[in-house]
Amino acid sequence: MKFAVYLNIAYKPGVRDPEGDTIKRELFSRAGLDVDVRAGRCLVLTLEASGEDEAREKAVKLAWELRLGNPNVHVVEVVRVAHA
Repeated sequence: MKFAVYLNIAYKPGVRDPEGDTIKRELFSRAGLDVDVRAGRCLVLTLEASGEDEAREKAVKLAWELRLGNPNVHVVEVVRVAHA
């Protein structure tokens, strides 16, 4: 079966997030809102797997093997798994 696995790749808590800082400063602060912002990348991987758990594991493994994030500063989170 095919699954779409939605991954969020973002900076770990405590690691400076320059893109998030810019969004906060240029959009939210200018609008008078006090909001913390963390930016990340959302990738959707469509892959073959026998079930949702396998699809989730495959996607995370691929993300680290292909260095979609730096393990020292990034987290890779599965946001959603859906039938494709």
